[in-house]
Amino acid sequence: MDSLGSSPSGIYWIASYPKSGNTWVRLFTAALRYQSEVDLTEMDGTGAMASGRWLVERHLDLDVADLTADEAAEFRPLAYRSLVASTNTARFCKVHDAWGQTKSGADLFPTDVTLGCIHVVRDPRDVCLSLAAHSVMSIDAAIDQLADETAATAATAKRQLRERRGSWSSHTASWEASPFRRLTLRYEDLIADPLRHFTGLATFCGFAVSEEAIASAIAVTSFDKLAADEALNGFRERPEGMGRFFRAGRAGQWREMLTAEQIRRIECDHGTMMAHFGYHR
Repeated sequence: MDSLGSSPSGIYWIASYPKSGNTWVRLFTAALRYQSEVDLTEMDGTGAMASGRWLVERHLDLDVADLTADEAAEFRPLAYRSLVASTNTARFCKVHDAWGQTKSGADLFPTDVTLGCIHVVRDPRDVCLSLAAHSVMSIDAAIDQLADETAATAATAKRQLRERRGSWSSHTASWEASPFRRLTLRYEDLIADPLRHFTGLATFCGFAVSEEAIASAIAVTSFDKLAADEALNGFRERPEGMGRFFRAGRAGQWREMLTAEQIRRIECDHGTMMAHFGYHR
């Protein structure tokens, strides 16, 4: 069963700075769309990674191994158009890139195949804690990364093309300024009132479902359920060397774990955008 079966063909970009709740939102949309639990060892139906090499290689029949990062990026909009042309319904894609253009000036995420953007935002004071655990780095190093305007993934990753991320502030600002129809969701609001805010997501995407179906999808993708499933069976997307992916699942941990100096650094680096999203000092 596909509760988006009558949707027009196109892509919903689930965009966020890393460690902001993107995986949780993807799991919810898959559970709601197909009215079933998601197997964490397979992740079927949760959508493609927008920077995945396979998208370009499969949809354009192209080997990117000999391309530079800039050259490979030029093919990404073409791959998204090919992806949409290959299906007659909506697709979801996970995005950690900032919104922007390729070196030639083409929009990396083309408007003509876009149905909308779900922009997931999280307090950077909590993001740094999750990023440190995820990347096996110190909290201070994670704070540095959040402030790095040149931050990007490696150009030669085995499974992914380069992602240009920038800082937390410039990343979130880029998606807020994108030309797409957009729903912005704060991670903290999803935790505090999941039924209200996930219902807003369902409405935004045009899911033909009942309130009961939304509540069921919330239940099967609750943090406790996901953490238990990961502990029992593992998680396909957990990085090698990382103990747990579903680590804490709550907001405001920064109050207990950051030093006063670390808090000051983050608020100094990102105060303007924090205020925009209601993250008060």
